[in-house]
Amino acid sequence: MSAIEVKNLSKSWGDIDAVKNVSFSVKEESFTVLLGPSGCGKSTILKMLSGLENVTSGTIKIENKDVTEVEASKRGVSMVFQSYALFPHLNVKENIQFGLKVRKVPPAEREKRVNEAAKVVGLSDLLDRKPANLSGGQRQRVALARSIVSDQSVCLMDEPLSNLDSKLRAEMRDEIRDLQKRLGLTVVYVTHDQVEAMSMADQIILLNSGEIIQNGAPEEIYNYPNSIFSAQFIGLPPMNILKLKDLHIASLSKENQEKIKASNNSINLGIRPEHLVFSKKGLPVVVNGIDYFGGETVFKVSHLDQEFFLREPRQPKINLNDKLNISWSPDDMHLFKKNNQRITS
Repeated sequence: MSAIEVKNLSKSWGDIDAVKNVSFSVKEESFTVLLGPSGCGKSTILKMLSGLENVTSGTIKIENKDVTEVEASKRGVSMVFQSYALFPHLNVKENIQFGLKVRKVPPAEREKRVNEAAKVVGLSDLLDRKPANLSGGQRQRVALARSIVSDQSVCLMDEPLSNLDSKLRAEMRDEIRDLQKRLGLTVVYVTHDQVEAMSMADQIILLNSGEIIQNGAPEEIYNYPNSIFSAQFIGLPPMNILKLKDLHIASLSKENQEKIKASNNSINLGIRPEHLVFSKKGLPVVVNGIDYFGGETVFKVSHLDQEFFLREPRQPKINLNDKLNISWSPDDMHLFKKNNQRITS
């Protein structure tokens, strides 16, 4: 059963179309990530789901109820913001229970819910502290606890980790995902960070210019991108896109040549950096750059006028300006048409 059903959702401001006829569903107790570059419409979609932004056209159903015109407080969802949205003059306990007091929840029930939520997120010993005396991760836990005590099964998160440093962000990714699974929450999570999306999501909805480019599981989008945009937005370094007209096709393996020939109308070849290997025979390249990251090495290589990346899980004895050959398996090669869509075999 779908916890959220969105059909033909659009949002416009005058002549500006921020969201264009978007449709998707979110399963119960799943983790869905709205992913895309700045200005793609992901936060606008989240605000329309929460009721903080009016809908221009389309419908939103939450737990099988049409809430398109329902005010935010009656939609049965909780929200976690990028800025944490904590009251600086209230302590942790008061921040967590603020919404419960507004809804006139009895004191005994409030106390019970706050203590349970604080225990879940590890704040039991910090209930008397003010936000100014908390770390960024602790403030985010307060925001999560406030969402938990609302006792809503649907939680909307708008880039909640963007203000944290990389180490803390990694820790909080694990905590949020674990929390979602333990509590059986349905989460819709907005981010521009592909690492967050790939490591946390059951479903990724990839957006650009207000439209859904691809919708699927992380491994599906990574292994079978439907377009050059999908191929290059997911992956570090991104997928290499090479123009076939500028490649020495005759130097490729027989299997790769046959696959390219069979595709007829392909104009671009896509291959991920980790699928390229240095070999005795293959496409001739020159090594233009070497970045060593400890567990892996990324090489920048060029063939004629095209530069691209190769990723090795070790540090081979290769130097700048070395002239080498590279090869790849035809199963790892993607071919794209003139309209930038991937050719499916």
